[in-house]
Amino acid sequence: MKRIYLVLVWTIMVSGAVQAQYAAFVNSGKITFERKVNTFAAMQIFLKETKQVPEDQLATAIQRYRSTAPQFWTDSFELYFDKTHSLYQPGNPDIEFSKTFAIPVAYKNKVFSNFETKEVQTVKQAFEKSFFIKDSIKNIRWKLTDETREIAGYQCHRANALFFDSIYVVAFYTDEILTKGGPESFNGLPGMILGIAIPHQHITIFAKTVTGMDTAPAQWKLPEQGKSTLVNNKEFNATTAKLLKQFGLTSAWVQFFMDL
Repeated sequence: MKRIYLVLVWTIMVSGAVQAQYAAFVNSGKITFERKVNTFAAMQIFLKETKQVPEDQLATAIQRYRSTAPQFWTDSFELYFDKTHSLYQPGNPDIEFSKTFAIPVAYKNKVFSNFETKEVQTVKQAFEKSFFIKDSIKNIRWKLTDETREIAGYQCHRANALFFDSIYVVAFYTDEILTKGGPESFNGLPGMILGIAIPHQHITIFAKTVTGMDTAPAQWKLPEQGKSTLVNNKEFNATTAKLLKQFGLTSAWVQFFMDL
């Protein structure tokens, strides 16, 4: 009986050590995210806000769109991370915007975050213009909850926030990866964000795979200014608002998607 007890104790200790090793191991790696936009819902918001279709013809236009276009605009993004940095970029460097949804913004976002200096460098494409954005990391006021769910094999905790003081965002983070980053510019939780849902904008960004591996900024192709226009976030928002107006696309939905 004593022998069985000792074996059980040893098994529990080994199991705990393996789990602790696994949690400690994921200090660097690669996460593959899938970003999905429900275009059926987003197109209705877009057409209402831009008034490109008369209100009495809106239902017909939406029905026509639903019969010819896919419901979801789906893209794949990769996030490389170590303890204090992350790089988020398209899985396919030659990615193009959705031809059916026809909103050429936020499809080539590349975001490098330095959590030590609290600085972020971003390259964004909007219509035919490319922007290089240097600014401080966004300060998001999260409210933690008791809800949990599994994402990509990791137990994640839910947190809620208001982005730009008005957009409701749900995040799921894991404390098995301690880097306080996430997809796009989302950050600031006690671990890596593996899931983002923006219900009213009909946008989700969820991890599909997590791979632990040695990786560091020295190995990454970081955002470069090149011929891109250098701005900060405030200047980017003002410039893109003018662009939207120029193209007759004064839509709060598009502006938010652009500012992710």
